[in-house]
Amino acid sequence: MWQYHPYSVLLFLAFSFNLGLGLFVLKSFRLNLVKYLLILVFGSMVWTGFYGLDFIYISTTFHRTFVSLLYMGVAIANVGMVLVSIEFTNNQHLLTKRFWVLILLQPLFTLAVSVLDPIFKTLTIDTYLININGRIQWIQETNIGGFIASYLISFFWSVFVAILLFRGIIKSKSTERNRYLLILISFLFIWIAAILHKMGIRPLPGMNITAVMCTMQAIMIFFAIGYYRMFDIVPLVRSEIVDELDEAVVILDFNNRIVDWNSSAENIFCMKDKNVALLPHHVFFQHRPELISKLDHLSEKRTITKWIWENDQKYWEVTAKQVRDPNRKKIGMVLVFRDNTEQRNLEKQMANVNRELLVANGTKDRFLSIISHDLRGPLAGIKMLLKVLNEDMKKKEDALSGMTQSLVDATESVFSLLENLLEWSKLQRGQEEFRPNYYRLDSIVNECVELFALSAKNKGIQFDIKIPNHAMVYCDDRMIITVIRNLVSNALKFSHQNGKIEIESIDTGYHWLVSVRDHGVGMSKTTIDKLFKAGEVIKSLGTQGETGNGIGLLLCYEFVTVNSGTLTADSDGVNGSIFQFSLPKKQDEEVFV
Repeated sequence: MWQYHPYSVLLFLAFSFNLGLGLFVLKSFRLNLVKYLLILVFGSMVWTGFYGLDFIYISTTFHRTFVSLLYMGVAIANVGMVLVSIEFTNNQHLLTKRFWVLILLQPLFTLAVSVLDPIFKTLTIDTYLININGRIQWIQETNIGGFIASYLISFFWSVFVAILLFRGIIKSKSTERNRYLLILISFLFIWIAAILHKMGIRPLPGMNITAVMCTMQAIMIFFAIGYYRMFDIVPLVRSEIVDELDEAVVILDFNNRIVDWNSSAENIFCMKDKNVALLPHHVFFQHRPELISKLDHLSEKRTITKWIWENDQKYWEVTAKQVRDPNRKKIGMVLVFRDNTEQRNLEKQMANVNRELLVANGTKDRFLSIISHDLRGPLAGIKMLLKVLNEDMKKKEDALSGMTQSLVDATESVFSLLENLLEWSKLQRGQEEFRPNYYRLDSIVNECVELFALSAKNKGIQFDIKIPNHAMVYCDDRMIITVIRNLVSNALKFSHQNGKIEIESIDTGYHWLVSVRDHGVGMSKTTIDKLFKAGEVIKSLGTQGETGNGIGLLLCYEFVTVNSGTLTADSDGVNGSIFQFSLPKKQDEEVFV
């Protein structure tokens, strides 16, 4: 029998509130808090919905079904209350498998009681119709099964939740404390209504308003979520495009709890399970302590903070953006991680290239200065000598011979300088091909010494060569000839009249160490430090006024390096100099006839 009953209107209004609330928060279903709130809302809907039907449809056939479903709604709503409270108080660690078994005991027990009610009347002792204010409605007395299912078990869980809330109130800040108090008050509404009903104090005769209070609790929890900004940061900053970004995005609420993150962030922080949302940031970033420290010390006044985070040989540009409401109250934060590794590597490469360009430019300018100065002197001498020869051809033969010899020396100096510059230029432009092979070291040395036979004879210099005929080296012979030629030329230039130049080689195991020693004027420590550095000015005079500029030694250094060797120089500044360079030896000895 259908009838109009005002109590049903109140209950269906509560049902509608629950339905609207559920649909509204459904878009944020990925958050555990919302999932648990939906369980509470669904239980409240079942509770209020079938309680309302029991008032407007009087039927002995469906009455017990309505009551059974009503009690199931109570059990489901209670489960939702417990889960929401656990999520609110950041006690997600309690949700173990054993805990889930315990919390599901109430709905399972209620289901068993409901199924057995037609046989054992486990829910109601007696059910009868009564006329209240001219309207017929059912009156049911709660049996022991219904009492245990709806009151005793619920009371146990309510005490458990109250303990969690009190702990949160004690440990939390003032803002969180107010939130916990709001949830605690919503629990008190339900229990005050239930206790008053059992005591016979009923604002609405014949109706248990606990169902309406459950709806009020859901509304208050929703209000707390909205007022304290538990998840409304998500629709402000998250959209479909966030997951498509190459940059990693992590969203935190005002309490520094992780609300959401995109797929790029999953790859960095190895966090795949979205069910762990609302974790404290120190748990989410537990393997990145440097990030935790940085977030803990961020300035609340600065809206945007940027810094570089180095991780696994990668550089990330981290941007922390404070998200605020219209009243400038912080409601959350967005972290964006941009991979800056390639850019930083390019910047380093550019810095190195710029540095090399500066050195190259300095070298070029220095060489131009050296060339212009050193070519001017010899060429001016050649010009003057030629002029004297042209004007005074009738002078004595010995004077003419001396001028001719000076002319030859000046010409050789210019030729040597130009030859070294040509080789250096080809090497710097990459036009000097490296063509190594196996050669006899003594053959290379003897070939070079023969070039200076006449110059050594004129100065009375003797060569003491100690190169074993089995000494084999793996090198580019053209380059090494240039090296030895320059070293011997310098030794002749700075040796005293009737001196000696020693050329010998030592087997070091993997290399042949070649040394060229003279007993001439020697070099200072300052000069030695400048020898193999491009752009350094080295001015020196030989024992007969020969000039030196260091370009030949710089070329020697480059050629020896190309041939996998090292070149060094040493001198005491008085008793001559020694230059030593190494060349890789042939591993399998071969005899060249």
